[in-house]
Amino acid sequence: MLSGRVVVACVGNDWRCDDGVGPFVGKMVRPTDSLTVLDCGETPENYLGVIARLRPEKVVVVDAADFGGAPGEIRAIARDEIGGEAISTHAARLVLLTDYVEASTGAQTFFVAIQPESLEFGAPMGSAVSAAARSLAEAMNRVVGSLGAGPGAGRGL
Repeated sequence: MLSGRVVVACVGNDWRCDDGVGPFVGKMVRPTDSLTVLDCGETPENYLGVIARLRPEKVVVVDAADFGGAPGEIRAIARDEIGGEAISTHAARLVLLTDYVEASTGAQTFFVAIQPESLEFGAPMGSAVSAAARSLAEAMNRVVGSLGAGPGAGRGL
């Protein structure tokens, strides 16, 4: 999922406790020549043009999603699961993002979800969720590093 030209689209709202886990992960993932990190905030649809211009082979969306797991559990979510029950507070936008990216670039899309404990407004991120975010970012950096994509002119937007 991290080989080739990759965009990591980090989705979430920093003001809503664990919902900010996507951008939190994005701050720790190191961009490279072949990997671009985008902090899409609450509006990933605003980044459609940017993603299309980057012509990625793969897009990895990182977001908080309620899939019934334990707080901080990380799971790959299939695209058809996103549009079903509203597991993400951004579900409709993520489906739009997937459809547009796949149609305009032919890129494969992947969703990596972290189970939130709370989405309370103004509360800090929970310890289980922040620990999971750190683990995910470390794993992504390790995988990209093992693929020979050392630090370079990658972009972190």
